[in-house]
Amino acid sequence: MASYALVRSAIFLLVASMYFSASSGVSQYVLATICGQTQNQETCEEILQSDPRTSSADPHLLSLISLQLAMKRVDRNFDAFSQFRDNTTDPALKIAFENCVTLYQNMKDILRADYKLSQQEKYDRITDLGQLTTLTYNCENGISSSISPTAGITEDMLLIAQTAVYTNSYVAGS
Repeated sequence: MASYALVRSAIFLLVASMYFSASSGVSQYVLATICGQTQNQETCEEILQSDPRTSSADPHLLSLISLQLAMKRVDRNFDAFSQFRDNTTDPALKIAFENCVTLYQNMKDILRADYKLSQQEKYDRITDLGQLTTLTYNCENGISSSISPTAGITEDMLLIAQTAVYTNSYVAGS
């Protein structure tokens, strides 16, 4: 009976080490599991690995990393749309860019709240990250496609938003 418990413990430790290891951080298996759900697995993995802490992250830190990366992108996009708004003389574009500034401010608010939840390890309460995708599309759809300089900004934001969504969903379930 004791040998059965020992074998069970050894198997548990082996499986657990496949997911997260203090020495190796997030395994390729975990990254593939998370990022395989996104539109672009390779880009998602690159996003997460762009932060050097990922290599030694536990689930808690991985959640924080994904949210911090999203916050940085939202801040950059907020600044870009503010500059677009301030530098355009086209009244329709000025209104469209102002709408984007407002939407990105909403994203900042969502991410700040979710970051606090992650710090408190309340992952199951991080349920509104999907709104980042909706708000990103709302911004892009409000800009005339024939003159929009923002397609690349939108694509990057969508990939980072998906990375944060699926990372936190994975962490909440683990």
